[in-house]
Amino acid sequence: MTAKLSGIAEGADDARRDIETTIGIFRAMQASDLDRVTPAEIRKQLEAQAKLAHDLNSGFSKLLDEPDVYTALIGNLDEHRRSSDVLDARRLSEVLDVLSYLDWLLSDALRRVEGGKRGPKARNIYWLVGNLDGIREHFTGKKITRSYKDDASKKYITYVCRIADPDIRDGTIENAMKDRIGDRIRRSVD
Repeated sequence: MTAKLSGIAEGADDARRDIETTIGIFRAMQASDLDRVTPAEIRKQLEAQAKLAHDLNSGFSKLLDEPDVYTALIGNLDEHRRSSDVLDARRLSEVLDVLSYLDWLLSDALRRVEGGKRGPKARNIYWLVGNLDGIREHFTGKKITRSYKDDASKKYITYVCRIADPDIRDGTIENAMKDRIGDRIRRSVD
């Protein structure tokens, strides 16, 4: 069925092997993506850590405004204690700098986490469609199109995508095809 839809001659073992390899790589990438933490989860974790860092920084800074706390941390030197036995003012300042930096770092990182496309598979599907197009072009000289005159390319791509992952939706496949065709047009203009 794949050979008929793709226009690749029956018995083209290299084409069959290439398609099977492409499907295998796609499935491996999909499995790998399932292990990745989503941008939404990263944002959620960073947000929680940023709040903790902010609360620790502001709480500790306010606490130091109390003379008794400051004295408890710094201590009073007497002839029996060395300066290394207590937190001296310089070290306390460094602690405050670290807490302030951590507060800024986590808040800034939170703003830089980009949202991903819905569904973990979209990037991989675009890759799959691009490779299937390349295989078809290599063996037939035909590129995929969305033309109503060439319905075979859409059927071929959809058919193989469904073999690779039955849960891929038509809209995702169509968007991947549009992107592939657009890339080809952009490359030819450049």
